[in-house]
Amino acid sequence: MVLHAQPTCYTIDGLAGVKRPLGLHADRLGIDIHVVSTEGSPVRNLDLCVRSAHLEVRSIIAAPVATGLACLTDEERELGVALVEIGAGVTNVSVFAGGVLAGLASIPMGSADITDDIASAFGTARTWAERTKCFHGSANLSPRDNHEMIDVQPAIPDEGAEGPRITKAQLNATIRQRLERLMTEIQKELRKLGFQDPIGRQIVLTGGGAELKGIADYAQQSLGNAVRIGRPKGLIALPEAHAGPAFATLAGLARFAAADPIDLRALEPSSHQMVTKASPGALLQRLMTAFRSNY
Repeated sequence: MVLHAQPTCYTIDGLAGVKRPLGLHADRLGIDIHVVSTEGSPVRNLDLCVRSAHLEVRSIIAAPVATGLACLTDEERELGVALVEIGAGVTNVSVFAGGVLAGLASIPMGSADITDDIASAFGTARTWAERTKCFHGSANLSPRDNHEMIDVQPAIPDEGAEGPRITKAQLNATIRQRLERLMTEIQKELRKLGFQDPIGRQIVLTGGGAELKGIADYAQQSLGNAVRIGRPKGLIALPEAHAGPAFATLAGLARFAAADPIDLRALEPSSHQMVTKASPGALLQRLMTAFRSNY
């Protein structure tokens, strides 16, 4: 199933790289089309789910396309950049080159696995593990972490019994174990997508998992590339609570809908449009008419 079919650039008489050919003269016009396809069943199920809530689906687009609109600059997309979106259950790894999405891979691992690791390691509930990860967790280690204590809330509270206590270093060590596996998988996918040269190649982290403290520094050490956190840009009056990387895809969806890009599948050929090439005699006649009207 095709999600996108959009023109990226045009070729005029063998000259490639033309962005806007409208108004130019040419004998031959070529077009490069960027196509994103996927399996049909998951997309139809998603469409059915939204319509069951009495909402209309205008279009379904790939998440990296929307996230890239919100987090990446035009220059980054042209020069080449990797976008890593760390969600709850899935991490999307995408590579942009030449201004378009050049490759995409998904890893069945995300920030929810970190939460599960914390809950399992310290025998607590997922809600407490998620809250502790957000408030106390970090991808970096510090000598002070051995002296900061955290009270653990047991999964089954026992009245009158005092819960165990852990150090912040123990919490961060658990977080880093999962991050190490995730970064290893991300590096594998980047190699498969041809994103190998670390010189001048930047990686942008986004998604809810990118809000973990120190994750950009940790990823830079693990992957060997320059890493920054991608936050949504270009939207006016965006609330501060929604300006983080967790809302990058939603912001990109809004920008995608506002831009209303051309989708070649929606274009219908017009039976009344005709393209003709003027003969030399007609061209000379038009020049003579223009000369007489001006002089």
